Amino acid sequence: MITGIICEFNPFHKGHKHLIDSVKGKSDGVICVMSGNFVQRGEAAAISKFERAKVAVENGADLVLELVTPCSVQSAEGFARTGVKLLENAKICDSIAFGAECGDIDALMSVCSEIKSKQTEIRTAISEGLSYPAALRKAVGSPLLDTPNNVLAIEYLNSTNLKPIVIKRIGGGHDSDDAEYSASAIRSNMTDKAELKNCERAVLYKLRTMSKDDFANIEDVSEGLENRIIEAVKSATTLDELYDSIKTKRYTHARIRRIILRAFLDITRDTDSEPRYLRVLAMSEYGKKLLSDISKKSELPVITRYRDAKQIGGSVLSQFENECRYTNIYALCTNEALPCCDDMTYRLK
Repeated sequence: MITGIICEFNPFHKGHKHLIDSVKGKSDGVICVMSGNFVQRGEAAAISKFERAKVAVENGADLVLELVTPCSVQSAEGFARTGVKLLENAKICDSIAFGAECGDIDALMSVCSEIKSKQTEIRTAISEGLSYPAALRKAVGSPLLDTPNNVLAIEYLNSTNLKPIVIKRIGGGHDSDDAEYSASAIRSNMTDKAELKNCERAVLYKLRTMSKDDFANIEDVSEGLENRIIEAVKSATTLDELYDSIKTKRYTHARIRRIILRAFLDITRDTDSEPRYLRVLAMSEYGKKLLSDISKKSELPVITRYRDAKQIGGSVLSQFENECRYTNIYALCTNEALPCCDDMTYRLK
């Protein structure tokens, strides 16, 4: 059995190791679909995608595929859906594994079914001014929706027909101060990390050049939110000040950060946000065999370098070149600015 994991590993910690080890005990191989250099919380990844993929393989993953930036900076629903699409398009995965605060797959599936049956109530709650997570909790009422990994697990269940495997999280919870099992705690203690704040003035410059219509063309901007963003941009002199000025009970900090990041990267409603290829970031010896099987079965082309995308052309080349551009911007998010072209020159070892 081959099992897929959708992940960020931002950065990799003991909880991730526990997840992979638990899956390895039940599977012949593990394929990870991992966010690239920008992540779902609306930030630059603390460590580059190439380094995170290398660490994942060193800790038991067999193959790490990239989830391109327009997919990785979506809401939990979009992140889960596109990650699942890549796993399913590999054509060799039998199951999908994920960590969650709840280790009871039946309980998670029950909440997933209830969400599907209460879409009208959820939409009504949103129309009353609640954020999507708050609307879910109001309509469904399950305490399982109070923790982020449960919510993401439910989105995976809603998006896939692969056999689900839930591994109960261990250690401190999400956003805790557990420096061994919490990515946020690890990031807070890192001195050498990439973060959007290193490009703060560049981000503010970009936003100040945008019109109300430009903001309205960013995914997740609705119900006149573009007007609120425009007013905040006029006065904000830091990113934190900007986020705080825009936030309401309807618009969470995470949603606002994703919107601002997409605006900075010029990811609009017109940007292709469907995966067009399977891009390999790292692999083990056994991963080479899995990659050979995928190449024969997948409907999406397999890419290991720029030349592959160039030979295919079309939407594949366009999406890859956009990813190169995002990586070039990421190189300015590091503590010391780096030159361009990592994606263009990277060779899989």
